[in-house]
Amino acid sequence: MAVTKIWRIKGRIDNVINYAGNTDKTTFTETQKQALEDVIEYAANEDKTEKKIFVSTVNCSAEYAKDQFNTVKKRFRKEDGIVAFHAYQSFAPGEATPQQAHDIGVALAKELWGDSFQVLIATHLNTDCLHNHFVINSVSFRDGKRFHSTADSYRVMKETSDRLCREHGLSIVEEAKGRGKSYHQYQMEAAGMPTRYNTARKALDDAMARSCNLQELKANLKSMGYQCSFAPNRKYWTITMPGWKKPIRTYRLGDEYSREAIEQRVFSNGTEARSLRIREGYKRAPQYNLKRRIDRIMGRTCLERLYLRYCYELGYLPKYNQNPSRVHTLLKDELLRCDMYSEEAKLLSRCSISSAGQLAEFKEELETKLESLEDERYRLRLRAKRRIPEEEKALCRKEIFEITSRLKELRKELRLVNDIEERSPVMEKQLEQIDKEKQREVQR
Repeated sequence: MAVTKIWRIKGRIDNVINYAGNTDKTTFTETQKQALEDVIEYAANEDKTEKKIFVSTVNCSAEYAKDQFNTVKKRFRKEDGIVAFHAYQSFAPGEATPQQAHDIGVALAKELWGDSFQVLIATHLNTDCLHNHFVINSVSFRDGKRFHSTADSYRVMKETSDRLCREHGLSIVEEAKGRGKSYHQYQMEAAGMPTRYNTARKALDDAMARSCNLQELKANLKSMGYQCSFAPNRKYWTITMPGWKKPIRTYRLGDEYSREAIEQRVFSNGTEARSLRIREGYKRAPQYNLKRRIDRIMGRTCLERLYLRYCYELGYLPKYNQNPSRVHTLLKDELLRCDMYSEEAKLLSRCSISSAGQLAEFKEELETKLESLEDERYRLRLRAKRRIPEEEKALCRKEIFEITSRLKELRKELRLVNDIEERSPVMEKQLEQIDKEKQREVQR
């Protein structure tokens, strides 16, 4: 299984340096000479190549490769910029012998670069994975043209390497299937936080467990607030989460959610799937006449009640840990903003803000304080620039620091207030919809 890669050398092999601003462009600088010498010595390291038994060259000699590279550059007056290109070809552990790996490397170098460039090939044996290093001169000895590494040239290198490996009976890296997870999605799922994908998987699993055909699957997903498109003539089936406009192609959720896999899982269900749905329809929540926490929350005033109820539904109130999988589908994505909502609830309680009018008055007070403090800080900064004793300057700096800290706190509060103004109407609509669904469940 050969893996290939190529990159340019502008400085030492462990520290790529950009020489674009080099004023002396007419000679090959000492730093560039050292960079070229470093990469050649690294590739032909005796400790890695069995005393240079597995070192070969194309259009140059191993002993004088550096000097011959430099001679070509001087001949065509192209001694600046990129000094060489460094490529490698790595094989799976135990798959190839040293001689076989070296032969493949030499054949690759001759086919790709042998017509125009000088190349040093060295096979390293110091790791479990045998690998070839290629050092390619950046200037052609034939016409003086520079070597250009592009996406197309790398594709040709990979295809040639794969073909040579097949000819020698070695494996190759198969093409990846589709696009993988983003790093953000991976982090969220590893931390157990809900994402669009794992939430959609859970909804599909629940719906498929209670469905015996596609019509029942669509109905079950619709009852959960999802929209789906499972038409037979569609190439990709999609599912859209509540509150989202962009659909998700089901095959992106995993191999178990492809079109064929969904059909197989649904049609393999027996009558127990329908009985499960019927039993769940008759379930009733236990009725108790005890004072609950939600009752105490609902006794609060307007905005404070809204935020406490919202945090309660998210399972984010202190001493109340709720399983994220039990959070309503409308609120799954809101779990990512729990810290923000908690801070906003604390602000409403701390400042005794219970209505939209009081919130507007508080916002106006914050903006007035911010303007006053910014003017005061500006005045102190001007004073600190004057010719005054050091003691007064130190006092000004101290006051400026204190005002800056206060401004930071006020700006944070203002951001929270602005978010409350923007989010509270949306939160009210979401909670109303949740209450309606709960009421329908009670009436069943």
